[in-house]
Amino acid sequence: MLLIPVCVWIVLLSVPAAAITWDFDDGTTQGWGAKKPVRSGGDHQFYPLSGTVEAGVWRINAFRTDGLSGSGVELISPTIGSDSHLFDRVRVRFRTVHPSPTIGALFLQWTNEHNLMYPGNDSLPGTGRFSLPATGFSGEWVYTTEWQEFEFSLVDTPVWEGLLDDIRLMFGLEDMTLSMVDRLASTKVASLDVDWIELTGVEEVLQGALPRPPVFDIGVAGPKVFAPPVFYPIAPGLGLFRLLGDSQAGVLTDLDGDGDLDLFSFLWRLEERLGGWVMARNNGAGAFETIRVELVEDLAYYPRVRVGDVTGDGRDEMVLSLQRLNLGVWSIGAEFQLEPLVQKPNRRLVDLADWDGDGQVEVFAQPVDDVDDPFLEVWDLGNGGWTFSEWAVPAPASGLSWAHQIGDFTGAGVLEVLWGPAAFWERELFEQAISFRVAGLGADLEQGVRFEKVMPFSLLSGRAGDFDGDGQVDLLAGFREDFQEQRKGLAVWNSLSDGLKQEVLYDASLFLRSSVVVCDLNGDGVEDWAFVGGDYALGFGVFVVWGGGLHPTQVVEWHRLSGEGVESLEAGDVATGLEGNGVAVLPGDVDGDGDLDLVVLDRALGGVHVLKSPVGEQPTAVRTPAIGRPAHHRLGDSYPNPFNPAVVLPLELATDAAQVSLRVYDVLGRRVRQVWDGPLQAGSHRFVWDGRDEKGKAVAAGVYIYKVEIDGQVAAKKTTKLP
Repeated sequence: MLLIPVCVWIVLLSVPAAAITWDFDDGTTQGWGAKKPVRSGGDHQFYPLSGTVEAGVWRINAFRTDGLSGSGVELISPTIGSDSHLFDRVRVRFRTVHPSPTIGALFLQWTNEHNLMYPGNDSLPGTGRFSLPATGFSGEWVYTTEWQEFEFSLVDTPVWEGLLDDIRLMFGLEDMTLSMVDRLASTKVASLDVDWIELTGVEEVLQGALPRPPVFDIGVAGPKVFAPPVFYPIAPGLGLFRLLGDSQAGVLTDLDGDGDLDLFSFLWRLEERLGGWVMARNNGAGAFETIRVELVEDLAYYPRVRVGDVTGDGRDEMVLSLQRLNLGVWSIGAEFQLEPLVQKPNRRLVDLADWDGDGQVEVFAQPVDDVDDPFLEVWDLGNGGWTFSEWAVPAPASGLSWAHQIGDFTGAGVLEVLWGPAAFWERELFEQAISFRVAGLGADLEQGVRFEKVMPFSLLSGRAGDFDGDGQVDLLAGFREDFQEQRKGLAVWNSLSDGLKQEVLYDASLFLRSSVVVCDLNGDGVEDWAFVGGDYALGFGVFVVWGGGLHPTQVVEWHRLSGEGVESLEAGDVATGLEGNGVAVLPGDVDGDGDLDLVVLDRALGGVHVLKSPVGEQPTAVRTPAIGRPAHHRLGDSYPNPFNPAVVLPLELATDAAQVSLRVYDVLGRRVRQVWDGPLQAGSHRFVWDGRDEKGKAVAAGVYIYKVEIDGQVAAKKTTKLP
């Protein structure tokens, strides 16, 4: 809500006051954050501004040179969690640092139950709909270099009620009555100093001050396994901003055939309204450099990309949408250009999988014009040509329209498809339940529904899998979603096929900026989680939750995506006033040492942060060091799992063995590869299967069994190759 500021100089006598005061005397921002003042969502919604706190004064760098949103600062409080009716005023003491007085404006916004979908913006009571803030400004305000105090009155404000999420102060630090040219040429405010902020009330039943709300604590104490991020500039707009969708921003794959993982990513330049793609070469040691950038008209709104050997030639192809509603399979030419192999309009990519067991992956697509009667389309290259088979979904549940993922979600050993709702902004998110189902994919495309559930949140941020180890499928999703700040918090719905209970891992205090990557990062046989998150006060960084979020084996590891000393590729932005803003985490061994590293796409800085893992080089607090020889023979869990292109198969021997045979089979029991055959000494061993068969051909994506026979003793486990 944009509230016209009213200076109130009335002294309130003989009325007890309730107040929350943030005075910054402890040397911190006490949970407050500062960001670039853009109110309509999108990329700039997540551009934090840097600052320091000294002698109880919070100084925020306000200098902007890009001319996009003007010079200004938006301050956002931590989650307050108290009833709005306890308060009726917001007061602030501030000053600006600049050569001469500046004419600007002041705004107050807040978030409560009326505008959870549109934080900080006005709502229309009783309609269930939300409006963006009114255009225009609250009147002129002269910013001086002296300390100034300002008070916003909230008396008789119609939607100032309910549980208060946060308050937001917006300082417009340039004269908006001037033309754009004159504003760019005018004197800029260098910084904004804030002495204190107070949220006050005059309820007679309250006495004195209220405690400040607790500051969001991510719990990142303790040792870190990953090395600090190293930034490499790639291209402006790298990595699509995630606006209420499941866009996959990029993939790691071998683009140039030299055996290491390069980067393919979409890009979107908001100011130019141009989208496209970029390729970046890896030098083999995890350093990336741009080799090709292509801009295309009418980029798909939710582009997705997968890589896999679709043609059976032993090399990955790209399956992606470049133009709106146009899905295709592309090969990569000698000059790193995309060459189309097959294209079809009005299709969206669902996933890649080898559903018929012929050794090469098929493309699962969905026509976009048939959401009321949904079905899948399977693209298969066989006998020298493409075939397109349809797989119908009979009697879909109410609102069930989009296929989201394909995988073995229920542990049944077969491929399944996860169906869910369409875009949730077509619904009242907080009032209506959302239905989804998991259905089996047989080799003949016969469908069998595993289960169907109704859940009160959007599936667009969800991922299915067994996250608590009980053998039943769970769903990992955002705790809350809104239009501007997108995903907040993280929750797991447990044992969906048997019951229904929610376990909240992070509440709405955490902004979830990427999907959660689930894989074994440190080779201990337990799946770990990695994602980008944070808040405006903390900034945004990479979370690594060792052992997963439900039963973590170690404290959370967090790495800030700092822009310090890095010049942004967005026009005119300088990293001293801009923190990194990751939108996707891509795991892969980018330096060739056998361990999974993390590559984070950063839109704000236009490049990637590379976090290298030294897990294979030295013991860590998360990885248990080997102690002599093991007490029993043990076939370990493969890692990473799922994998692409290679996987490690751990084996522990309690005694010397005269004969050890380690083989890989497909799900039909056919032998794929003999990994080891011969004697082995006691101790811990790690065998690497490169994902190829006996003839050196890359096997198709799917489930494989690796089996060891040790002097007549047999053990077997599963591993999964990704497209």
